[in-house]
Amino acid sequence: MRPIECHLITPNLDLSILKFPLIIKPRFGSGSRDVIAVKDQDELKNALSKIDLNKEDFLAETLVEGMEYGLSGAVVNGKYIHILIRQKLLTPLPYRQSIGNLSAKEILEVTRYMQKVSTRLNLKNCLINADLIITPEGEPFIIELAPRPSGHYLSSTFVEIATGVNMTKEWINMILGKAFSFEPKFTKHAIIRYFDFEGRVTAPNFEILKDELGIVKYECNINGVLGKVTDGKSIINRGYAIIVASSKQECLAKADALIKKFKKDIK
Repeated sequence: MRPIECHLITPNLDLSILKFPLIIKPRFGSGSRDVIAVKDQDELKNALSKIDLNKEDFLAETLVEGMEYGLSGAVVNGKYIHILIRQKLLTPLPYRQSIGNLSAKEILEVTRYMQKVSTRLNLKNCLINADLIITPEGEPFIIELAPRPSGHYLSSTFVEIATGVNMTKEWINMILGKAFSFEPKFTKHAIIRYFDFEGRVTAPNFEILKDELGIVKYECNINGVLGKVTDGKSIINRGYAIIVASSKQECLAKADALIKKFKKDIK
């Protein structure tokens, strides 16, 4: 179900057989750790010079073009139930780190595809967190899937704000034999925006901005000098803001306005 080339990188791998562009990533892990895109042999050799193949396995696989999404769902008695699909806002290549998620309407082709994936993997009862790409041809391509809730404040906070579904609560109810439902009660236009700054910045007063920008929940832990955002670890502890608005465009505009409220300190 992943029609791409994928190679385990070993000291004996013939690099001349690889077709570019490629994604280089650890065989195991999460949070976009050490994931990097390379477009030619020179960039590949530079990337390989920075990793230790004796410590862990790395893969080289075809870079799939298209819009990237995150997905929250559940499988109950083998049936996939869609909760929320989230359009990802990403850093520019070579890194592929999410700096935000924007709620989106259900894409029926994705729901059908996830049912096929769930059946192929013989999933029976679990929560689902997946990353996928919709190619320019409209075909879903799965990047990764885990039978668990998503992190980064998504399942615990964002999904409930955008859909009214508390995934953990509904899962516990199901396990206890109580009434439960993973079906969205609504789908609001919402965005969760992380803080992808570099250097030293001063955060704004969120309480003053809440009404103006539609901020319904936030956490800000910015202090000290911030490094470059390259993976989940480098951004997630800084905090986030969740904004609800009347449209996708308004969500993006208000999130952009919030980011501009952070002041860069020049020292």
